[in-house]
Amino acid sequence: MEVEWVTNHLASCCYAAEGIARGLPLADSRMGDQFVAASQALSKEISVRQLPIRAFWSNLLAYSHQLDDRQSLVRTTLRKTIGIESTSEEMVAGVADRIREIDAAARQALPQMLDDLTHRMRPLQEHWEARGPGLLHEIGQLTDERLLIDQAKIVAVHPAFGGGGNASLATNAVRIEAVLTNVVDGLPEVVRLGWLLSQLNHELPIFSERVHGSRLPLIAQLAMLPATLQASETVELSQLSPFTIAEALPAWQIEVAADEDVSATLLDWWHTYRATKPSWEVALAALDQMIGASV
Repeated sequence: MEVEWVTNHLASCCYAAEGIARGLPLADSRMGDQFVAASQALSKEISVRQLPIRAFWSNLLAYSHQLDDRQSLVRTTLRKTIGIESTSEEMVAGVADRIREIDAAARQALPQMLDDLTHRMRPLQEHWEARGPGLLHEIGQLTDERLLIDQAKIVAVHPAFGGGGNASLATNAVRIEAVLTNVVDGLPEVVRLGWLLSQLNHELPIFSERVHGSRLPLIAQLAMLPATLQASETVELSQLSPFTIAEALPAWQIEVAADEDVSATLLDWWHTYRATKPSWEVALAALDQMIGASV
């Protein structure tokens, strides 16, 4: 897999705003009340215009590193979310104004954000170059080599929440907070990065036809969790155990019900998969059924 490392101010702003919308606590107090207020104003704008919330944020993040012009970013996001016919220029202007306020608040609070990110991402980039290819190779051996995409972008974003990241399957890009230390002992950030990258090809019909599109991102996250941890044992980065799965679920911000024993379900599913070796498409469908409505 060829990866390109990028930083982008607007991508960091949108990533932080989406996290605030989900209720994540800010770890960087420098971002301040003004940024939080601007993020909340964007959330209100989305609600007032009755936009599909999850789809809007997903599309905004997916394209935020590609389009520096706010109007173009919002227009593309809205067209992907509600269609060209439903996207008016008045709507584009209204949402773009909220994005402008987020951008301005971040620039005031963190004027050196991009320079800081360039320095912050270097240790993770070096660690990835040393261990990442081996980790991905093992993931492919354990699952299906066709899951490993040929090219991907790694977007290093400001560590607004003290560690996090997500994947955009539609644009072959992942975002990861450029933290300087591992968030959880025993779970190196390079393993999180491998887990994010391994999700990107799940949109291929050969993998996704048996899982509803709205659930595919979550099922991809869950499926690749034990696979990535198993692979990390071979390259001596981490290990697969009930403890590491339980630690990774909240640390990697996988949205599952707190009162469900997802760790046990994942381990049962993974051990069955390893013993029977069905196609990955069949394995994903089985996991989707096992997880069911509990998440």
